[in-house]
Amino acid sequence: MSPKMDDAGRHIETFRNEAEELLADIEIAVLDIEQRPEDRKSIDRLFRSMHTIKGSGAMFGFNEIAEFTHHVETVLDKVRDGVIPVTGNLINLILACRDWIKSKISFPENPDDEENKDIKNQLIAALKDLVPNDAPAEEPVRESSSEKKKGHTETKAETTYWIRFKPNSGIMKKGMDPMPILDELRSMGDCYLTSITEEVPFLKELNPEDCYLYWDINLTTRKSRGDVRDVFVFVEDDSHITIKQLGEPVYDDTEEVIPRIGEILIERGDITNETIIQTIGKQQRIGEILVNSGVISSDKIKSALSEQKSIEKRKFAESSKNIRVASEKLDTLINLVGELVITQARLTQLSEELNELKLTDTSEQFERLTDRLRVCALNMRMLPIGTIFGKFRRLVRDLSADLGKEIELVTEGAETELDKTVIERLNDPLVHLIRNSVDHGIETPENRIRKGKPKKGTILLKAAHKGADVVVTVEDDGVGIDPQVIKRKAIEKGLIPENAGLPDKKLLSLIFTPGFSTTEKITDVSGRGVGMDVVKKEIDALGGAIQINGKADENLIINLFLPLTLAIIDGLLVKVGSENFVLPLSHLDECVELTKDIVKSRHERCFISVRGELTPYVRLRDMFEISGTLDAIAIEHVVIVNVDGSRIGIVVDEIIGHIQAVIKSLDKNLRNIEGISGATIMGDGNVALITDIPGIVRWAREEEEQLSRSRRFENTKNKRS
Repeated sequence: MSPKMDDAGRHIETFRNEAEELLADIEIAVLDIEQRPEDRKSIDRLFRSMHTIKGSGAMFGFNEIAEFTHHVETVLDKVRDGVIPVTGNLINLILACRDWIKSKISFPENPDDEENKDIKNQLIAALKDLVPNDAPAEEPVRESSSEKKKGHTETKAETTYWIRFKPNSGIMKKGMDPMPILDELRSMGDCYLTSITEEVPFLKELNPEDCYLYWDINLTTRKSRGDVRDVFVFVEDDSHITIKQLGEPVYDDTEEVIPRIGEILIERGDITNETIIQTIGKQQRIGEILVNSGVISSDKIKSALSEQKSIEKRKFAESSKNIRVASEKLDTLINLVGELVITQARLTQLSEELNELKLTDTSEQFERLTDRLRVCALNMRMLPIGTIFGKFRRLVRDLSADLGKEIELVTEGAETELDKTVIERLNDPLVHLIRNSVDHGIETPENRIRKGKPKKGTILLKAAHKGADVVVTVEDDGVGIDPQVIKRKAIEKGLIPENAGLPDKKLLSLIFTPGFSTTEKITDVSGRGVGMDVVKKEIDALGGAIQINGKADENLIINLFLPLTLAIIDGLLVKVGSENFVLPLSHLDECVELTKDIVKSRHERCFISVRGELTPYVRLRDMFEISGTLDAIAIEHVVIVNVDGSRIGIVVDEIIGHIQAVIKSLDKNLRNIEGISGATIMGDGNVALITDIPGIVRWAREEEEQLSRSRRFENTKNKRS
């Protein structure tokens, strides 16, 4: 593939990425308009996003998308003018159009797909039906001077603009074609274009991939200056664009066009326009000409130059403030930082062994720099969790409409940041939780009124930092959840004995058991008992925890505790026999000692009293069948962890200390080992296994249940004999 094709493919991929962002913003804007039809800012935002997709789609060869979006844009233009009202039908239609555009951007193949054509034609027909008969939807309309405009984005009378459109020479190398922009300007009114050829070089110096032309345009239109500016929205960063309403000062629609020396001096009143005209034909720089002519002092020229350089410097800084980086490059950076952390740990250990002062100082400085680099690199992968919050508004809207319910989704803490990998994997658990709230939690409007509740139900989706974790909360004001109903279901399924005296928290945690469901009716939305199990497994896989709180006819609250990142974690390095393990700090509460006397006092039962509370514990030695005996170990150590609100102890031989663990994936043959989530390389080059604490707890509970069943079987057998 040629470099030119590589560039074209890269620019098309950039268009797709930006279009995805625009489509997400379109969905949010449409839902905002549905709640507040009078919100002019959201309507303008929606129109601008559609307009950008239309213009950029045409530039990058997505002509079908550009033609289709033109019909949507025509309708939205009428909405801005107040000609077409905001109705439920309009909202549904715009969302359907947005979905069609998304499908074509994501899957541009199969241009002859008949089903796709049918959907497109149906949507276009529905759009045309919304447009008044005197204004055809397929072409931009220029109203007569007698028509009264209601929108604030168009002027009441015709206005003439002088426009200079000067693209950068390399604009076509980015896949951008100026011609669609010029065509769009022609469609807005009486338009006269003049091609400026003064920068076209001789043929032997001409590069066919560069753009040497620029255009002066006289446009007479009823459109506002803002509408004219919108035409250039996709090329404004790669062009010099000046818009002047005849009779008014120059208006620059780029972020800030750097003014020429003459423009600055005229604006200050230091010189007149006539003087500029008299000197314009000379070959010297205008500042030198003016000083030599004696019409202005050199100090004023220096002052103007200083202002010009300041503006140029500020413009460059602003344009360089944000850059787009591929996620693969960030992943590579994180991997390299991880290797650097491992190398730093080796250097630290080496300096301790050699006990050399200069090496120790260098090692400490290297450790500080590595830590700062690690934090900086991890922050680069952080995204606001609001990037996925927006899509759930659409989910709640569509599901509640299908089920005949009125539900509002309220979001808080959308600015809370998480690692992009965590956010991506959090999507499915949140979908399950929200679908359950819509289907089984929130009642129908009639039932809510009967209970004295507001007709419209509410689902709260909230995120907030809590210590080293981020807590994502899903709360609804529906029927709640009755622990006694869960207990009856659990007894029916044989999950617990009839005489089990479990507290409410333990009962509520049973809903995460595979196949467990309290609903009597299976629907297309939920009710098969698989959703909550998926949520539990995915949150555990992320190294997080889940808590559920609720009672019958009270708000149901589900809290997801998530780590900030999955690349590098803080852990506690422990040892069992000759093996090293890392316990993630996010689950740890405290550490206590376990002596042989304590074990004997409990008659070998796996419980320890911590400040008057009996806490069960499990030995890592038993779980992983590590060889060796405890005879030589006088004191063991119990690391108390918190899982789903329950405190459980993990017994180890030795606690070594804190470690920054760079997570390495295990071989595919080892990934399903219960209780292990990954591995890390320590400073001495040895490997330490990273424990999956929820997995260890699950294993311990299963072992306890098997032991209990065995005891009941033996008791029954003894009674019969």
